[in-house]
Amino acid sequence: MKEKKHRKRKILPVLLGTVGVLALAGLIVVFGFRVRSVEVEGNEYYSDNSIISWINNDDLAVNSLYILIRYNLTSPEMPTAVERMEISLKNPWTVHVQVREKQMVGYVDYDDSYLYFDHEGTALVRRKKIVEGVPHVEGLAFDASGVVLGETLPVDDESIFEKITEVSRGLEKYKLAPDRLSCADGEIILTFGRIQILLGNDNYDERLAQIDPILEKLDENYPDTSGTLHLENFDGTSENIPFVPDNNE
Repeated sequence: MKEKKHRKRKILPVLLGTVGVLALAGLIVVFGFRVRSVEVEGNEYYSDNSIISWINNDDLAVNSLYILIRYNLTSPEMPTAVERMEISLKNPWTVHVQVREKQMVGYVDYDDSYLYFDHEGTALVRRKKIVEGVPHVEGLAFDASGVVLGETLPVDDESIFEKITEVSRGLEKYKLAPDRLSCADGEIILTFGRIQILLGNDNYDERLAQIDPILEKLDENYPDTSGTLHLENFDGTSENIPFVPDNNE
């Protein structure tokens, strides 16, 4: 009996010590990792406040460790135009958010604003301002009443998004910045100032590679002349690329 009592006396302090350590650890986690500041980087389509509000829309987001685990070790829902958010802690109370946004390949006019979409035609975000470097797409027929952010734009021919994506990549590759991109009737048309360029519906990389040197020659040979450059039949072996000035020139 004495031996059992002696063991109990030894175990009790150990248990109390363990409980004390756990309680202290819990207090550190709760109060030591309480969020005081959130820094946001890499965002272009969303403001810092929008990203912070998204993260804070969670009662447990007052704790920096919770945010760290939630966004790095699970698959939480993201804003429609965000690929992922990488979280790190500068210190226990300062959260750093590295935003990786989805690539937008174009935007269309929509309800007195601009609707941006990705390579799959997914409606990502609606904005009042223009995002530089994203082409303005005209002639894309879609059911405006059926638009839902995060879902594919309701168009009749979804293959048009593959064409727009291919052209967008080519524009970036050759450092071209058209004023407008039109996709009427499934064919791509670019507008650079007074010059309209017909690209057709295939071989875009080959055709886009011709644009910059041709525009330079048109400035020399047809100054201040508007017209249409026909690249829709160019296949790399074409000797002539027709330029047709407008009738009123």
